Amino acid sequence: MTTAPSLPLDALAQRLRPLLAEGREAASRGWAVLVSVTSPAPSLDAVPLFEGATGERFLWEHPSEWFSLVGVGVAARIAAQGPDRFPLVAQRWRELAARAVTETLGPLPFSTPIAVGGFTFDPNRERGREWESFPDALLLVPRFLFASDADSSWLTVSAVATPECRPGDVAASLSAELREILRGGTRVHEEAPWGEVTLEDEVGPGRWRAAVGGALREIRDGTIEKVVLARRVTARGERPIDAAAALRRLREGYPQCTVFAFARGDACFLGATPERLVRLEGRAVRAGPLAGSAARGATEDEDRRLGDALLANGKERHEHGLVVRAFRDALAPLCVRLSVPETPAILRMPNVQHLHTPIEGTLGGAASILELVGRLHPTPAAGGLPRDAALSFIRRYESFDRGWYAGPVGWVDGRGDGEFAVAIRSALLRGNEALLYAGCGIVAGSEPEREYAESCLKLRPMLWALNGGPT
Repeated sequence: MTTAPSLPLDALAQRLRPLLAEGREAASRGWAVLVSVTSPAPSLDAVPLFEGATGERFLWEHPSEWFSLVGVGVAARIAAQGPDRFPLVAQRWRELAARAVTETLGPLPFSTPIAVGGFTFDPNRERGREWESFPDALLLVPRFLFASDADSSWLTVSAVATPECRPGDVAASLSAELREILRGGTRVHEEAPWGEVTLEDEVGPGRWRAAVGGALREIRDGTIEKVVLARRVTARGERPIDAAAALRRLREGYPQCTVFAFARGDACFLGATPERLVRLEGRAVRAGPLAGSAARGATEDEDRRLGDALLANGKERHEHGLVVRAFRDALAPLCVRLSVPETPAILRMPNVQHLHTPIEGTLGGAASILELVGRLHPTPAAGGLPRDAALSFIRRYESFDRGWYAGPVGWVDGRGDGEFAVAIRSALLRGNEALLYAGCGIVAGSEPEREYAESCLKLRPMLWALNGGPT
């Protein structure tokens, strides 16, 4: 890919100056004012843009839908800690977006400004040092946001205006930085092999059996109805991990999934999740709960038999039903219409198939995507039921901090629309080491050996993506 000479860098700088001056006037009254300008742009490949940049950056891509977001740098950030993180972040985002000074050329599939971010699975869990770069709640407004769908591409450039800012200097600096990003995003990538890989399982079969046995006892006693137990595997290679190569493999091998990546400090959290938590467009709500899994077959007939057996399996249908019920209970109070199919469908991934129930609804009033995420997380597909009892069990039996694994990751726009997914099928990368996570739902009738085998199946996508071959 060559450089993008048609991108009007000087024109963007010219448009930014009066907006920054307007923002500076508002900022002089004691407010931080976000300024952004959006322009049509040539189509650029998301992964090279992410790979060629340095510092904090973000990637979000639906390969099968030809939709991508790549954010580079930080214009503004919103962070929060503790159990009230969702309402705190939602309120601060409303305030920041309401004061923003924005300008756009042409119709957009979203409303500027846009923030990207994620949330920990459990803010009440003692924080592991490996997750120190990823707070309980974090929203970032990128300095440069590249967005594309099947028809068009756009670039949004953002900055925060202060009473002291010099609009001309800020615009010139952003223009120069953008030129460097575009140069980096058009270089030819040469893949660096990871080398021989060793694996360290923090939850071996014996410990796993003990945890599942404890869960089944509490299920029999009526303390919990379902709990999701996770494993963590440490993979070490001979050389630093090539995150860009992993992202390429994930989007090519799992085009139906949401491919995501967050680079912060010396760490990168990435994955390809099949599970949409919730999407909001205007008043239209869509969610996609997954629960219940089976392997893929070696032939079409075997694949069909395994899928039919999954649909007929009482234990798997019960587990799936618990998740769907929780989604219905969380969304129904906010919706004037909610469509929930009575029978799940099969969602087939390259290595696994899931029970899947697509939910659609219409909001009855004003609510942002962040408020919907706060109502839904953690779903029984990631935590369990009852929620508090399941989280308490997880804290007792899991020896590690999940961090952002199984937490919500996604984006929100200026209207409060956006999309978040559940960050499963994921790994935290640092140097030559990767922490990989996989979870299984435990309900009445669960068998430790089968659940352990299922968790191995769920670890394969990330191991393959990082290693480029079977592990």
